[in-house]
Order: sequence, then structure tokens, then C-alpha cells
Amino acid sequence: MDLLMFILMTVIPVISHGLTVHGPSGPLVAPLGSSVVLPCSVDQLSSVEGLEVEWRRTDSDTLVHMFQDGESQAEAQQQEYQDRAHFFTDHIQHGNFSLRLDNLRAEDEGQYTCTVNSQQDSGETVVEIKVDNVELLRVSGSSRSISTSVGEDVTLSCSIDSHITPEDLEVSWKKTDEDKDIMVLLYQNNEAFPDSAHERYRDRVELFTDETSKGNFSLRLKSVRTEDIGVYMCQAFAGGLSGNTTVELQQLGFSAVHIMVLILCISASGSALLLCCLIYCRPTTKGLIVQNSSNLNVHLGGSVVLPCHVPPHLLTEDLKVEWRKSTNRSETLVHLYENDEIQAEKQHQDYKERAHLFTDHIKHGNFSLRLDKLTAEDEGQYTCTVHNKKDCKFSAKAKLALKILMSGKFIPLGGSVDLPCQVDKSLLENSLKVEWRRADSETLVHMYEDGKSQAEEENKEYHKRAHLLKKKIKDGNFSVRLEQLRAGDEGVYRCKVYRDQDCVHTTNAELKLGFTVKHSHHTPVPLGSSVVLPFYNDKPSTMEGLEVEWRKKDLKDLVHLYEDGESQADKQQQDYQDRAHLFIEHLKDGNFSLRLDKLRAEDEGQYTCTVLCGSFWNDSQFSTKINLVQNLLDTIFRLQMFLVFFPNVLMFLAFVFWGVSEGSLFETVSCCALYFLRPLMLLWTAPYINNFTAKIKARVKFFSCRIEYIFFSAVFYSVLFKSAWDKSLNYGGFQGVMIKVLFVLVLLFNLIYIIFLLVRFIGKLSQRITTIFNVLAGITFDVLPSLQFILLFYSFGSGRGAFFIVAVLPVFLTVARYDWDVTCGQQMGCSPAVRRSVYLTLMIVINVVMVYFYITALENEKDRVGWACMIAFLQLLWALINFTWSFKWALPRVAAAYLFGSVGVVLLNSVALMIELIMKTVNGEGVMGDMRITVFSSEFIFTLFLMVLLIFEPWITPCLQLCQNAAAAVSDETPAGGSNQNQHTAESHETNPLLNKKNQETQTDSVVTQT
Repeated sequence: MDLLMFILMTVIPVISHGLTVHGPSGPLVAPLGSSVVLPCSVDQLSSVEGLEVEWRRTDSDTLVHMFQDGESQAEAQQQEYQDRAHFFTDHIQHGNFSLRLDNLRAEDEGQYTCTVNSQQDSGETVVEIKVDNVELLRVSGSSRSISTSVGEDVTLSCSIDSHITPEDLEVSWKKTDEDKDIMVLLYQNNEAFPDSAHERYRDRVELFTDETSKGNFSLRLKSVRTEDIGVYMCQAFAGGLSGNTTVELQQLGFSAVHIMVLILCISASGSALLLCCLIYCRPTTKGLIVQNSSNLNVHLGGSVVLPCHVPPHLLTEDLKVEWRKSTNRSETLVHLYENDEIQAEKQHQDYKERAHLFTDHIKHGNFSLRLDKLTAEDEGQYTCTVHNKKDCKFSAKAKLALKILMSGKFIPLGGSVDLPCQVDKSLLENSLKVEWRRADSETLVHMYEDGKSQAEEENKEYHKRAHLLKKKIKDGNFSVRLEQLRAGDEGVYRCKVYRDQDCVHTTNAELKLGFTVKHSHHTPVPLGSSVVLPFYNDKPSTMEGLEVEWRKKDLKDLVHLYEDGESQADKQQQDYQDRAHLFIEHLKDGNFSLRLDKLRAEDEGQYTCTVLCGSFWNDSQFSTKINLVQNLLDTIFRLQMFLVFFPNVLMFLAFVFWGVSEGSLFETVSCCALYFLRPLMLLWTAPYINNFTAKIKARVKFFSCRIEYIFFSAVFYSVLFKSAWDKSLNYGGFQGVMIKVLFVLVLLFNLIYIIFLLVRFIGKLSQRITTIFNVLAGITFDVLPSLQFILLFYSFGSGRGAFFIVAVLPVFLTVARYDWDVTCGQQMGCSPAVRRSVYLTLMIVINVVMVYFYITALENEKDRVGWACMIAFLQLLWALINFTWSFKWALPRVAAAYLFGSVGVVLLNSVALMIELIMKTVNGEGVMGDMRITVFSSEFIFTLFLMVLLIFEPWITPCLQLCQNAAAAVSDETPAGGSNQNQHTAESHETNPLLNKKNQETQTDSVVTQT
């Protein structure tokens, strides 16, 4: 019991009716708000049976408390004494009837009588209380610990019972169970100061402002985290008085946010394990798709190729391929491949000698149809159907739609076309006669005379179909609109204008019939097969002077050139010799298509065909653009690509939720930024990078590491600056100006490098602008680490790195800018081993020294280990990019390194995050304390693997090749190996039996060579 006044225990006996009752020898003095004990006792008590004790106010006979029938009679108390006056119940049997009066008030002053009645005797004593008017500061809180769940809000109770006004009070909330007290919130001068709170509590704590005037200084803690578990003290000060109370927050449970983090981590681990299984699955199959920049239009009399490429897994011995044409009226067999040969005798009569397959390319699944000498009757839908064991396994469709062509435009049948005829306005002063006739038959199409159309004179075939544009006649426009076009409208139309029987103007307009080729879908062409890049146009007026040029956009050399009446094979780019062919015999029909054999992934890109007719380049020149886009046919490859991004996206989200519930701002932003960017590094190291298109592969190789470095660098130093700002360092004077200037420069250099990457990515700006940004980017990349280094030292107020900045940093810059292959290799004649070893030694020394000074600058920081891990990773990433600039490099794409980066790192970090979350929830304290230690340490190890592979590539690649050859030799020398080899051969034949004959011819030689 808390007694604030010394109680005079000198007792004087009072004898009444034979029972001696002892009380105090004088008045009891106690301050307001305190507790006081009113003494009352007897020497001996024979029995409590029949005992009755009463405490009453002497002046008013008010019942303060009563003991009767062996227990306290609280219900008999006067209301003003309820919950304030208490017997010491356990001591009554020993004759102690003292009364404790709590929360002493001014009106409690006066005399109190203690009357004791037993079965034989009775007695009483009088006690006087005097209240001291000196103020008392009494602080109270909750006597029980508080439990809640993470993410919820909780109230920590603190009540101040005092007559002192809030303006004169100073109240502070602190967390007291750690190494040092942490300020949670400060109340002073009648207002709360949120900025006084520690960063972990900032924006999460508040007082009940409307209740402070009543003495309620309870604290609301929002979005509770596991690290909030502990003891909190509410301490009040007023002049020389002080008081405090403590509240314990414990037993936190899992919140919805915690459960979400666990689900995301488990999902990331599962998807990473699935990726691990898929990494060693069968290699991917891929192909290319032909994409045209415009519709394919073919003239009558010309030829067209209708594509049909059968996937390799369907190429079995019982393969049957049909080409059929279907119209509204009938279905016709155009071509048939069955029993491993072409069944020409089963073709429809109209297509014999006109429909052809590419015989030499059937074994690769190319069943495309070339249709020659096109006629109007060829209109319809063509379907290539692949049958396997009487079931349809594959189909491809193409439609030939008959249309009218005029001035390079195709108009569908049933549409309308304007045949132009424009005369000078001066001729309109006289009466004119205009005739439109067919040039081949003189059939009258339309006639205009005496200011109006003479419909009765025109041929019935054109009645109500041919009209002048009446509103334009006043401008001299006598064009005729021909509606409801038919196939029979093909021909030359002549417009003649007469004045006084004299022909003053003649114009011809020609309508041609042709086809528009439409494909129902793009059929992928497997690699190793052949593909036709289609281009059809008007028949050249003469073959003399005809030039056909095929170029690939990203190549300076020709893919194919036809000139001087023959193909110029010697001028072809070497990669396309013996692979790129024109249909020479069909050039005269306007078929300028290119057949590309033995298709490779590198063939992806944009191809341009330019055709020149006549003596000059400006005469009859036309061109087209066709794209070969890579199509990845394997579902496993697509799933692998998905699983490269998916686990990292899940971990990104997990760290977002972790930051909401547990992590600090710096920890969350850093980890989220890394997991947002790290898929770029994984793509850079992927063993299947050659499966990408040429453009994507080039961009991945150049941009991946640079984008990750520059964006993460910007995030890192933004976080660093925010941290320094929050720590309220001295930004006055020269140091303050330097910090701000350096920070602006760092962000500016980051922005310059980002613009440089965008310029390279777009690739359509002028050479001068590109060169300028190349120079600026080079300067930025060299200077940025130094500026970042100086910024860090200024930000954390460390002067111990001055010597390094002045003496060692220039050496670092010199080494960083060094082109080792050119200077040491070409000019000094150093071997690759020497220059790479020296480079590696220097970079290790310099980076170790820099990291050491970084750690020195952070030695007073509580989370210095997390910062050090981030800095080490960033520095290593810079060194890796610098190596790719200093040396001619090739990255050995080792599956083990890729497996560690894509699977191992995700597994490690997801498990670490789950353990950290569970331990924090259960114990209130995690294992690591800062997730950056685990995340960036594992990423550092992964990047270090890549650095080792880059530096030692000249020795690693031959070793890997030697191991593969040794494994193959061991497999061939053992009986089991021979069995496996035969099995593999059988499997390959089963996949493509159309290659059996060729394989059987070469199998013997192959086996001998391997042995």
C-alpha cells in the first residue's frame, strides 16, 4: 500500500465498557490525492463471531464503512466513500480494524469514530484527519498488459489527477525496455510535438486532444508493428512535482498484412522451385512469323505463295497434307501430299501444272503452295489440312479475294471507283460533249451533251451504274463514277471531250483484276525450314534494266540482288549466300518474292525489297517492307520467361506489405527497388538469351545492367539523402551547401545517364545528338561513384575519408577510365591473362578500400550493416559494368549461376523474410533486424559470380567445352552410352521420319567419327 504520509503509530488506550480500542495519539496529516490509514485495533480478539465494526464521521454520523457478519458491508457505505474506504480484511481476525482512505479530498477533513462491538464487550476510538492543501501530481494507467494484432490501433492509458492546468504540464511518452529510452511523443505548452517522436513512431502516434483538459493523456498508437512490443512510460512534470505510470504492450497476433506477406513469400518460393525444375527441361523450339507492312495484292496472270508450315512434332510417316479451295458453290482439291510423295494425278484439272509444293523443303515441314498463272476463277478460300492417322492435326487458311485495281488501289467487287477526267475551265465557255467508252470495244459507258447526261445512249451493261459527278462539272471535272463493280469491268476506259465536233481532250483510265491475299493467322516457320517473303506488283514492262534488291534493315550488305538479267550471288552478304533465292522465272509476272532457306534465329528483322524498272532510278520504282518476327513455340520457354518475373514481382509486393507493417522506410524502398529491377539482370544471364529476337537480345545485353545500376543508384542516394535529412544534421554553412549541391549533381548525372539510355533505346535521333549523349554518359558513369562517395561522407558528417578523397580517388578515376584491351593489349602487347589479372587486383583493392571508408562514415549509424551491404552491391555492380566497357567480353551462360540468381536468391530471401516476420510476431524482435543484410548480401554473391565468369571467361569457356566433350566421349565408349545414343537417334527419327533416308545415309559415317 502506498502511504504518502508518515502515520504516527503512538497509540493511547481508551477504555470503554471493558474493551480497549487503540487509535492514534494525534491528528493525521495527509496531502490531497493521497491515501491515509486510520488506525483502530484491539490487543486480543477471542473470536470474530458476532463482531461488528463501524467507521463513522463524528460530525455528521455518516457511515464510512462497516464490518458485520464476518465480511465488509460495502453496500452500506455512503456513496462518497465507495471504492475509497477499505478494511484490511485479512488482518481483522488479528484485531486490526484500521481503515484505508484513498484519493484524499478536502472535504474528508474531520473526526472519524471507530466503534467495535463483540458478543461480550464494546469500545471505540476517535481519529482526526487534517488535509494538507499542497498539490499532488498523481499519474495512473492500466494495471494490466495490453494485447492486440499487428496493423491495428491501440490506446495506451495515462490519466493525470491534479488541479494543475494542462498549460503548466509537460507530458512525455517513452519506450523504456530498450538500451535507451525512445521518445514516442512529447506534450508541452498545451500542444503535442509530433516531430519529437522517433522515426519509427512518426505519423503513428497522437493524443486525444479534446481529453487533455480533463487530465486524459492516453496515447493512440496506430498500425501496430511487432517491434512496438514492450513497456511504455507516461511521465508528467509540473514545477518540482513529477509522476509516472507504465503500460506494457504484449502478445501481438498475426494480422491480415502479415498473412499476406506469408502468402506472397510462399508463392514466390513455390514459383522459384518450379522454375528450377523447368531450367533443365528440354530445349525450346522456336520459329519466325512473316508480318507484312501492307496487304498482299497479286495481279491476274502472276503467281502467289500460300504459306503452310507444319510443326516438327507432326512430321510422321503417315502424314497426309491436302490443299483445297472452297467457294459458296463447290470444293476443289488443289494439291495432295500422301504416302511420302505428291499425288499429282488426284489434282483438279484446273490446277495441274499451276499448283506446286516446295519439294525440297517438305522434309522441314514446309507445305506452302505456289499457285501460278492466276485467273479470276482462282478466287476462294484455300485450306491446308494436315491429317495424321485419319485425324486432322493442323490447318492453315488463306483467302484470295478478287478485286479491281486502279492507280495502285484495290477496290472490292461490288464497290465503286471514280475514273478521272479533268479539262481546263476555259473549255466550259462553249457547249461540250463528253464520251466515256471502253477502249477495247468502243462500248459507250456514259455520254454528256447539251448540259446533261444522255442516259438513253449508254450501253445497258452500264445503265444506272455509270454517273458523272454533277457538282464538280462546273470545275471541269468530268470523272465518271462506276458502281457495283464486276469482274467484267476490267479494261481500259477512254474519256473524250468534243467542242464543235473537234476532240479537245482525251484521258485513259485502266481497271485491272487482281487478288488480295488474306491469312487467317500467321503460321510460325520452324528454324531450319524455308520461308517466302512475299512481294507482288505490276508486271514489269520490260526485263531490260530490271533491278530487284532485298536488304535487311540492320545489315549494310545485301541479302539478294537481281541485276543485269541474273542474280548477283557474289554481292550477297555471306550469311545469305546459298540461302536467299528469287523466283527468277516469275519475275516477268511481277513476283519479286524472296525464298529464305535454312532459317536461323538471326534472320529475324525487317526486310525491304526495292524494284527498279527503266533506265533511271526515279522511273518505275516501288518497294515494300516485311518483318520476320521470332515466335517461340515452346510452352516451357514461355513459362520460364513468366517465372523469371513472377517470383520477383511477388517478393516486391511482399516487401511492400512488410514495409506497411514492420520495415523502415529505407529498408522497404531499397528492397522493393532491387526486386523491381533484378529481372533485368536475370535476363542478361539467362542461358536461353539466344532464343530472343535479335533486337531484344541486343537490348538485353546493352541495357539490362546499366538500367539496374543507374535506377538503383538514384533510389539509393535518394534514400541516403532522406536519412541524412531525418537525422537533422548540421546543414548550415559550407557543409550544408555542399550536401545540397552534391545531391543535385548526383541526381542530375543519373538523369543524364537515363536520357542516354532512352536515346540508345529509341535509336531514331540524329547522329550528333546520339554522340553528345554518348560523351555525357561516359563522363557521368566515370564521375558518379566519386560524387556519391563524397556525398555520403558529407551526409554523415565524417571527416576521416578526406585523405582517400584527395589522394586515392584520382587513381580510382584513372583506372576506371582505362581501356585495357586497347592500351594494354594492342599497344603494350600484354596477354589477356596479364591485363585481366592486373585489372582484377586493382579493382579489388580500390573497391575494398572504398567500402571500408563507406563503413567508416557509417560507424555511428545503428543500421550501418544494412547500409554497408547496399553499398558493397552497388559498387560491385558498377565494377561489372565498367569491365564490359574496358574489355571485349563474353559471358559464359552457366546454368548454375543462373539457377542461383533466379531460384536460390528468391528462396533464401523469401524464407528469411518469413522467419523474420514470425520471430518478430512471437518474440517482438527479429533475427536479422534489417532485411537489407540478407537481400543485398545474396545479391552481392550472385553479382560476384557473374563478375568471376566475365573476368575468367577465356579460361572457363574452354573448360566447359572440354567437360562436355569428355562426358560425350565417356558416354560413347560405354555400352550403356551406345544404347542411349541409339535411343536418342531413334527418338529424333520418330520426331521427323521425313529425314530418315538422309539420316540413314550419313549415320554410319557419324558413328565412326564419334568413335
